[in-house]
Amino acid sequence: MLPIPTVDLVKEECRLYDEDHFNQLGDKALKELLEQFPKNTVTSHVLLKVLVLDRLYHTRILEIHVEPFARHIAGLDIDLLLEQSSLRAVDQIFVCPGLNRKYYSFATKFCSWHKPAAYPIYDRYAVKCLWSYKEQETAAKQDPFKEFTLEDLWYYDRFVATVTAFREYYALDCLTFRQIDKFLWRSGDRILRALGQKKTESVKE
Repeated sequence: MLPIPTVDLVKEECRLYDEDHFNQLGDKALKELLEQFPKNTVTSHVLLKVLVLDRLYHTRILEIHVEPFARHIAGLDIDLLLEQSSLRAVDQIFVCPGLNRKYYSFATKFCSWHKPAAYPIYDRYAVKCLWSYKEQETAAKQDPFKEFTLEDLWYYDRFVATVTAFREYYALDCLTFRQIDKFLWRSGDRILRALGQKKTESVKE
């Protein structure tokens, strides 16, 4: 039985997330990097962000894709979209012409780190947590916080709508997307472990 996500519970999960030494150091490094290079027009600066974000969050960008992917992002003029909190920023980043892979999770994390108030993070832990709460509400014969399919979450506008509905349903409106991210990550990790689907990655996906 999953616990009801209250404001106090989410804040406690955030505290535990933040107390993890790797999370502290990795998040501090990313924050300082983005403070040093806030814009995304210089390819070498974007390359550093891609390398660090991929390494810390284990987004699995192939080595041969790193440079063309950084060039792709630098050529998008993405900063205006980020400033406007446009969800199109995610779509434009992960669809990179010439690459045979779409780095969706990376794109959400890249945007989130530039503007965490506007972009919740997609990863398998968030998906597992959202889906498990939906199933629990349905099993209890209650209306779930939102009707959605797993395929829906591959569309970022639908994913954001789902996370927003989750936040509203459980009266977590006073919390930021970043706080919700941390709760979803830790909860999803526990759910997967309970199912015997242990992570093969390090601390983050």
